[in-house]
Amino acid sequence: MSSMGSTDGTSESDATTPETDATSLLEIEGLRTQFPTSRGTVVAVDDVDLTVERGEIVGLVGESGSGKSVFAQSIMGIVDHPGEIVGGDIRLDGESLLDKSDATLEALRGGRLSMIFQDPMNSLNPTLTVGEQIAETVRLHQDVGESVSLPAELKRKLLGATKNSEAWRRAIEMLEAVEIPEAESRAGDYPHEFSGGMRQRAMIAMALSCEPDLLIADEPTTALDVTVQAQILDELRDLKDEFDTSILLITHDLAVVSEVCDRVAVMYAGEIVERADARELFDNPRHPYTQGLIASTPRLDAPGDKLTPIEGNVPDLIDIPYACHFAPRCPEAERECFEIQPDFREVGEDGHEAACLRRGPPEEQL
Repeated sequence: MSSMGSTDGTSESDATTPETDATSLLEIEGLRTQFPTSRGTVVAVDDVDLTVERGEIVGLVGESGSGKSVFAQSIMGIVDHPGEIVGGDIRLDGESLLDKSDATLEALRGGRLSMIFQDPMNSLNPTLTVGEQIAETVRLHQDVGESVSLPAELKRKLLGATKNSEAWRRAIEMLEAVEIPEAESRAGDYPHEFSGGMRQRAMIAMALSCEPDLLIADEPTTALDVTVQAQILDELRDLKDEFDTSILLITHDLAVVSEVCDRVAVMYAGEIVERADARELFDNPRHPYTQGLIASTPRLDAPGDKLTPIEGNVPDLIDIPYACHFAPRCPEAERECFEIQPDFREVGEDGHEAACLRRGPPEEQL
């Protein structure tokens, strides 16, 4: 686990109290997460800035290996050992999460912060019913008058949850909210008795059971067929409004981003390279990497168009020797692109920015 919180055991009574409506819900500033290895240091997240406002869905898109999942784990404070956050800040309602105790972070996770992981089959406990797993989350993070002591949990696991308890009723309500058919009876089923789409819905139900302020969805439609993908995305959008939850949607699929997101950040080799409103990004992509992603993605409205893949591969994130991480794959790269760190320049409307030396106002371009 990352050394995200202090271990002095002190409590932060104001950790779950919003400061003001003027503050962004989530503010990431200069975040750097790295992993020491025998070959060198892997910088999976490199000086990343990102904000999520209340009531919006922000997409984080990029190829596999670009650092998206480590970024999400950094926010949740669950970076695997020996990884650690070594720079920057993560603020929820203006409160830094990096100086919170482990106990405070555990209270936030599943409460105000929640996450849907890529593979629901590996995230759900195969020995507990789906309903009990959701009820357990409710007991841990809401005051429903049910003990979470070890003896009480063991009794529930051996004898089953009390079907008239508040936590169990809440579990059924959440399964109904994500449109699991016959939710009351299916709550007693085990994960292997659910289809892939139903397991993903169950994960969403669990994540939203305590009505979090922020839901991080890491590749929530991976390995689902197109029809089920569309249903899951529609449900996420509806549930965002129903539960007044902001969503950080992490994906490699541009079609998913275009379907549901309000704003988009494009990530490459640990860095954000472009950020914009979703429609502006797709209408006017400016960074060469974003342009390459869109050019290599099939379009339903133009099935005959030729796809143009991005040449090369995402670089090894150990000691990248060039200033612009995309330079070796970029068709526009000049010598300066390898030597000068690109800064963000305004390239479009409504805060549209790209980190590229060959973009922005003409007087600033290479």
